[in-house]
Amino acid sequence: MNQKLDSQALWSNPSEQIVFLFKAVQKIYRDQIFEKSRQYGFTGPQMGLILGLSKHPYITLNELSECIGLSKSTVSGIVNRLVNQGVVIREIPENNRRIVRLSLTPEFQENNVIKELINKYIADALKEANEEDLEKIITGLEVLYRLLSKGNDLSKGNDLL
Repeated sequence: MNQKLDSQALWSNPSEQIVFLFKAVQKIYRDQIFEKSRQYGFTGPQMGLILGLSKHPYITLNELSECIGLSKSTVSGIVNRLVNQGVVIREIPENNRRIVRLSLTPEFQENNVIKELINKYIADALKEANEEDLEKIITGLEVLYRLLSKGNDLSKGNDLL
């Protein structure tokens, strides 16, 4: 594959190439998922919010904003639209009336095809990979995860979207 040779020539060290490839894979993945999510009537930012809430139910607006990397006002607007669509609910806890917790509605969770869509996309993309390639991908990602997570406090939870 000539792309591998071309990309190698662009980098002066392995870390630059790893960062480039990591970002490129993330972009392709995100773009494809967001494109497929449009079939279900969701925008990219709405999809990010839905995925954030599926991983972190009963999160506050501020926490969700930090989790998905969008401003509080942007997240607030997206939440309003998704509340109107019956996807998100706002809950005010009895013990603290000053905060609002956000979560996906039970109806949306029951009929949610989003996770299935994401899993199917990855499964379809990997169909042509042989066993050796799959092992290399998994091993490489495990090594990268281990190296990146050294010294980080992962006990707070994984904010992977």
